[in-house]
Amino acid sequence: MKLKILKENLEKGLEVVNRIPLRKLSLPILSNILLETEKNFLKISATNLESGIIYWTLAKVEEEGKVCINAKFFFEVISNLKEETITLESENNFLKIEDKNVSLKIKGVNTEEFPIIPQKDSLEKISLDGEKLCNALGKIINIPSQSLGRPEISGIYFSFEDKFLKLAATDSFRLAEKRIPLLNTITKNYSLILPQNAAREIIGIFEREGEINFYFSVNQIFIESFTKELPHQKIFFTSKLIEGEYPNYQEIIPKKFKTKIHLDKSEFLSQIKTASLFSGRINEIKLKIDKKMGKLEILSENPDYGEFQSQIFTKIEGDDISISFNYKFLLDGISSIEEKEFDFLFTDSEGPAILKPSEDYFYILMPIKSS
Repeated sequence: MKLKILKENLEKGLEVVNRIPLRKLSLPILSNILLETEKNFLKISATNLESGIIYWTLAKVEEEGKVCINAKFFFEVISNLKEETITLESENNFLKIEDKNVSLKIKGVNTEEFPIIPQKDSLEKISLDGEKLCNALGKIINIPSQSLGRPEISGIYFSFEDKFLKLAATDSFRLAEKRIPLLNTITKNYSLILPQNAAREIIGIFEREGEINFYFSVNQIFIESFTKELPHQKIFFTSKLIEGEYPNYQEIIPKKFKTKIHLDKSEFLSQIKTASLFSGRINEIKLKIDKKMGKLEILSENPDYGEFQSQIFTKIEGDDISISFNYKFLLDGISSIEEKEFDFLFTDSEGPAILKPSEDYFYILMPIKSS
């Protein structure tokens, strides 16, 4: 292998593939990346066996070939070079790197040891806006809880229906759903459970991409984006899926509410943050809604720090209610809202409540039950 490549382009590719955690002491080969030539591209591959990624970047290829080298060490070497253009050349299991003033060799490993990254076959394509997908995942990514007994709630639920993708996540104490539009029409509905770590990787990899394509089989998902300059793949990502049936969360979404209040996000968020400083051992914050006075009271108490009380005057529909929440769960829900205002709906003092800023997103949380 011998090629010339812009340092900037190579660094971008290495930054993307290094988003996949590679360290696995039992399999040292997973600390490495595979560099291959492919026509006028350098192809960079990485995998941890759960997820895999391939990145293509333009290069002036003089000789075809491939080499396998340590990912972290290679990235640090490239980052320290100063010239705009560098030359890469493989010699047996070594990679020779040169620019105008520097010449060095990195010892590699046998390329045959590098694991095969699964490839999509003839599967239906589903197109999405990459930025919208990553934004939606960002709203719910911290909700799933790692559970050996219930692995299905350890991931993010994807439901492709008609013209939309619904993303959902739960940890049994709270649940959120975000809906985004598809860019093409699909022939049937699909659903899958993606591991939380893979969802984090997708956010980092595709947040600045435009249109991306989804494909998936029974136990694997494939995502690709294309270069703007040429009709050629730019990024290919694959991940194993979580087996099992996702809970039918639609059944627990309340259909009727006793109380509804309308809130300014900034004001409510500020007061909840302050109240959280005075919360006790179980992170409790109490909300009291008084329809006659048209106000929401926020209360918290800590024997070591003191007491907090504030009020927000707002539009209230329905009954008076007194309810307590874990402030961490409440703050997560408020912070995930992009809109300046939202509705807060309550079933009763011990039933689920919903933060609802729009028709495309909601966040359900359970209250702390009275002892």
